[in-house]
Amino acid sequence: MFKQTYELARLVIISSLRRNIILASFLIMLPLILAAWLFEISNTGFQSGFILDAGSGLMTLFAVLLLGVLGFEHLFWVNEQPTPWFLFSRIRSRIIFPLGKFCGISLVLISVLIVFALLLSLLIYLTSGSFILSPFRVAFIVWAEYSVFLSVFIFFSTFLSRLMTVGMIIPFVFIANSASFLKTFFPNWLGELLLIVIPDAGIFEAVIETEEIFSLFLVLAYSIFISLFYITLAGFVLRKKDL
Repeated sequence: MFKQTYELARLVIISSLRRNIILASFLIMLPLILAAWLFEISNTGFQSGFILDAGSGLMTLFAVLLLGVLGFEHLFWVNEQPTPWFLFSRIRSRIIFPLGKFCGISLVLISVLIVFALLLSLLIYLTSGSFILSPFRVAFIVWAEYSVFLSVFIFFSTFLSRLMTVGMIIPFVFIANSASFLKTFFPNWLGELLLIVIPDAGIFEAVIETEEIFSLFLVLAYSIFISLFYITLAGFVLRKKDL
């Protein structure tokens, strides 16, 4: 099972390299970061905080764009692309297919975000003379959060068309960002159960400002739990399909 998951993830990464997705992301992010830096040095009152704040927003934007591009390219194998009969005939469980796709896309995402964080750190070093690790913490949180949304995207793609998947994921993200408020309308036990089905994006935003390593581990554990939940649902849907 591990070997098959690894092979599927590797195919996603190789495809991304061949299509220059990582290089294209670098070329897109570079002028935007330089623009933030030029604005910073011409407005010294902002100091390096402006670059970090702008970079955090750009990381989120790139995560959305990258997941959209990679999702449209590597998912929807059941509804809108020829069914990979040879893959489904050789794997032990159909959950391996969405799991492999998830791992591959998630690894491409974290690679791009690490490069983004490195560029931000270098620009802040050139501006303030100090090298800080905050961009890498932000990159980790953005990756953990949008890996969850990736798993939801994969789940929807197993039984919906491209347009319907986008139509479902947009309100889902909105609800996830309002989960802490929405659960107040339910009894305590039902509100906590709701956070299992719908992730609370506010958890990720709250951890961005903290420097505790333990909090990052908790966020990672929460992200893995929710992601595996939706990947399991995707595998269950594929298992029920007559492919």
